[in-house]
Amino acid sequence: MMKKVLKLNVVINILVILVVFFATVIHLYSSMDALRTSLTNNYLESNHNYAIKLAEEVDYITDELQKRIITIANLSSSSDFRQQSNLDTLFYSENDHFNSIFFTDTKGVIQLISPSVINTPDNISVRAGTKIDSEIMKRALTEKKPFISEVYKTKSGTLFLLVTAPVFNEQREHIGVMVGTVYLEDQNAIKIALGTHGYDDGSYVFAVDKKGHIISHPNISRIYADISDNPIMKILKQGKSGFDKVTKGDKEYFAGYTTTKNLGWGIVSLTPASTINEPINDLLIKIVTRSLTTLIILLIIATFLVRSITKPLTELALYSEKSILNRKIDIGKDDINIQSHIYEINQLYRQVKSHLVMLKKEVQLDGLTGLANRRTFDEIIKDWINKRQSFSIIFLDIDNFKKVNDTYGHLVGDDVLRYLSATINNFSSEDDLSFRYGGEEFGILLKNKSEDEAYKIAEQLRRKIEQTASPTGKPITVSLGVTSLKEMDNHPKTIIERADYALYQSKKTGKNRTTLYKKQD
Repeated sequence: MMKKVLKLNVVINILVILVVFFATVIHLYSSMDALRTSLTNNYLESNHNYAIKLAEEVDYITDELQKRIITIANLSSSSDFRQQSNLDTLFYSENDHFNSIFFTDTKGVIQLISPSVINTPDNISVRAGTKIDSEIMKRALTEKKPFISEVYKTKSGTLFLLVTAPVFNEQREHIGVMVGTVYLEDQNAIKIALGTHGYDDGSYVFAVDKKGHIISHPNISRIYADISDNPIMKILKQGKSGFDKVTKGDKEYFAGYTTTKNLGWGIVSLTPASTINEPINDLLIKIVTRSLTTLIILLIIATFLVRSITKPLTELALYSEKSILNRKIDIGKDDINIQSHIYEINQLYRQVKSHLVMLKKEVQLDGLTGLANRRTFDEIIKDWINKRQSFSIIFLDIDNFKKVNDTYGHLVGDDVLRYLSATINNFSSEDDLSFRYGGEEFGILLKNKSEDEAYKIAEQLRRKIEQTASPTGKPITVSLGVTSLKEMDNHPKTIIERADYALYQSKKTGKNRTTLYKKQD
């Protein structure tokens, strides 16, 4: 029972469909993967850069807060300046930075305060005469240096920090402390800088203090939450900056993070990883749509191409089958007469013949150097001897080639052989034959050249090689032997032995020289 076979045009059409299908799948996968990687990297770097920008802005603001309190403290060194009206004027010029400003004596008792009465979030009224005995105030009075406190939380949950500077009188005696209060949830420079930074795509920014408490977050319920065990927080505590993919609950985020230099706060910018799904899905739809269109166009083109290719081959196959059945298998050019398709068959015949000729040439050449190989050399020299064609022969061998391989490796050794082959070829005329005899041994058959002429050519070649840098970076040297066809030479062996002996003499007498064969005594 005969197996069912497919026609060539059907096979090619199936192959075209499969190729387009798999190419589309591969292109789709690689494009989506590349886009996903690109978008991921862009979001990570963008969030990192944004976190750095916000950190720099917070550092600038805290520097300004410290400078302003120091300036007010310096002005207050004069007793004439330490007046309530002056402090009120300064406060109202600074109310976008501080929620209040007050001056205490060395015992922590408020002497001046603006506004004159402060109702704290814990419903405590603070005014002139109130004593502040907190640890922060004790530190400020003891250290007598400007500093910005850590973030503190009142009983009512309000976050604040204090900006302090010591006050000295005109005699440089310490007389108290100037303090500016900043409520992080009120409208001030820090609040404006951090803000909420919420976006439609779910991106947001939050800030944490050195202890790992959230001090700014778009979700108010998260304020002052402890995230000290968070992996990113552990990195921020080390003062490091970077970006990574993080998981919060069941969601992934692209996170960029850094720390402020002044207060060591951590700034974290987050974007949901799902943000990249929309552009990836858009790309998927575009690729599928374009691929279907491309597939249809390719199938139409393939149908015409397959028909133009397979029809003459089909007719040739039918003719061959008919010829075999008729026991006529010697198909000559004149035997084929398949209507107008004879041209395609002749072209096929010519291409096959041309390919065979090319293969024959490849058999005659050395695969590494491109010169004639030993087999070709044997055929040519035998033919020239039989025809009594006048010629000379140069044999040459690379000196210390094993050392080249041992020192530079076999790949460089191959480059040296190719370099030498190209040099030899340049010294050969069209009538000559450059060949590789074997290993690092080469030669030239010089047609219609006397021994003296061959010797001069050999010497020119030798000098050229010893003066030219090889692929090792340094020149190599060669030893050469020269002889020519004699009347008594009836076999290649005799002339080859003479050339080889002359080459041996060059090696024996010091290398890097040319020896013209002389009859042995």
